[in-house]
Amino acid sequence: MNSVLFVFSCLLTLNSIQGHYWTTWYDRDNPSGDGDHETLYEQKRLGYVCGGCKPIGAQCRVRGSTSTFTRWSGTAPDILAIHCLPTKGLACVNSQQPDLSCNDYEIQYLCPSTSGTWTNYLDRDDPSGTGDWEKVSSFRGDGVNLCNGSRPMCAHCRDVVNQDHYYDTGDTYNTNYDCSWENGLVCTTAVNGGTCQDYEVQFKCPTICTCSSCSCATWTSWLDRDSQGGSGDYELVGPTGHNPVGITQQTERFKTLPLRSLVIY
Repeated sequence: MNSVLFVFSCLLTLNSIQGHYWTTWYDRDNPSGDGDHETLYEQKRLGYVCGGCKPIGAQCRVRGSTSTFTRWSGTAPDILAIHCLPTKGLACVNSQQPDLSCNDYEIQYLCPSTSGTWTNYLDRDDPSGTGDWEKVSSFRGDGVNLCNGSRPMCAHCRDVVNQDHYYDTGDTYNTNYDCSWENGLVCTTAVNGGTCQDYEVQFKCPTICTCSSCSCATWTSWLDRDSQGGSGDYELVGPTGHNPVGITQQTERFKTLPLRSLVIY
């Protein structure tokens, strides 16, 4: 077995990218009922967050407080089911608290300013049959060279006929396919409870370059943290707080032959 090296295309560190911006504070729920659910999934049902782009950071606080916390710093006063994650949000369940009551939380997201290019609107399916399947993997399976193999940063979705935003049509979308920047959109009749609209989607693709101060994405050096001994070679990203937008790999033995077929999701 060959040892494998990876190189990632990453956003530059926050302190060297100009133009990132924070959203306003979101507080769409309160802790009545079973708890306080300030999730990105629920917020996206009301409109685009970060303009349809993947948030790169999040911070949370108890409503009315000036003390904030994140996934990696600070402390929440409650036991959280979802701990202020950029791509998931926050959730607090009343039954998991010692006093059976959560605080009322609010969350804001850090949005990327990284340069990129929007695709045209794409429409590969119609809602006949089981529904409308506008999946990233399906576009690539159809031979569409979406973002040159990199992971899209943003997504916009609308119905073909009226061009209403996906969140204004009244349809219910399959889990993880609610105009997702990573997965696209899927609306099935089984989940929606009826015929879906016909949708089209567009994606924003990252600009990969070698600049040191502009707001583009750059490649890391080759990383090799493990060897192929034991059960295999584990070159995992880990919980760094920022996600690569692209990845390529090569064997350590044959470094002149990069294996560029792998896309990480």
